[in-house]
Amino acid sequence: MNQEQPKGPRKLQMLPEVLPAPTPAEPGSDVRGRTVAHMRRMLATAAVPCSAAGAAMVVAAAGCTREASTATVTIPTASNAPTAGPTSTLPPLHSATAAATATAAPTATPDVGYAVVDPMPAPARCLGLAPASKAAAVLKRDGASGHVVEVSLALATTGSWRGSAFDTSSPPSAWGGQLLSTSFSGASVVVRIRPAVPAGATSTSVSVGISFAISCSAGNGSVSVTATVPVPLKDGAKLTLNVADY
Repeated sequence: MNQEQPKGPRKLQMLPEVLPAPTPAEPGSDVRGRTVAHMRRMLATAAVPCSAAGAAMVVAAAGCTREASTATVTIPTASNAPTAGPTSTLPPLHSATAAATATAAPTATPDVGYAVVDPMPAPARCLGLAPASKAAAVLKRDGASGHVVEVSLALATTGSWRGSAFDTSSPPSAWGGQLLSTSFSGASVVVRIRPAVPAGATSTSVSVGISFAISCSAGNGSVSVTATVPVPLKDGAKLTLNVADY
C-alpha cells in the first residue's frame, strides 16, 4: 500500500556545507619558506630558461641572474654615411659646418605700472566760486534762429575771489543745443544757445548747458551753467539753473 503524501508546499532545508579538510603546514616552515617553495615549483613546471621576467619574480629565492649584454652603436660620419639612391628613404647627412642662425628675442612689453580704468577727477581748484557768482537765463524768440536761451554769468571778484577772470583763450563748450554767440566783458559773459528739441519729443523739458574756463588765485578751473527748458518752447518761460565749479 502506497503511503499518501502530505498535501501542501514542501519545506526546503539547507544542507550542511562540506569544506575540505585543511592541509597541515610542514613542521618548521614559515610563510616565506612556503612562498619560496611554491614559486620554485611553478618555475620547474614552466621548464623555461631563466629570463628577465623570471629573474624579477624569483631573484631572491632561486638566485636567478641576468647576464649583461653589450651593444655597438655606429655614429654616421662623412666616410661611412649610407649613399642615398633612388629607393633610399634616409635623410641627407647634415653638414657639421652649417652656421646657426640667431633669432632675435621678442621685445618685452614695457611695464606701464598701475592704471585706473575710470580715474577720479581732480578736485576743483576754485571751489566755491560758482555759488558766489551770479547767473541768469531767459528763453526768448529770435527772428532768425527761432527760440534761443540767453545765459549770462558774472564771476565773483571781491574778497577771497579777487582776481577771478574768464580764460578767453579757451572757447566755451556748449551741450544740448547750438552755441550762436559769445560776448565777454571783463568778469562777465553773455551767450546765446539754440536748444535742440527733437521732432515729436514726448519729454516735458530739455537741458541746455555751457562751460567756461576760468582762473582764480588757486589756479585754473571751470564753471558751468545748466538750464532746464520746458517743452514746448514759449517766450519768457521760467528756466531752472544749476551752477557748478570743477
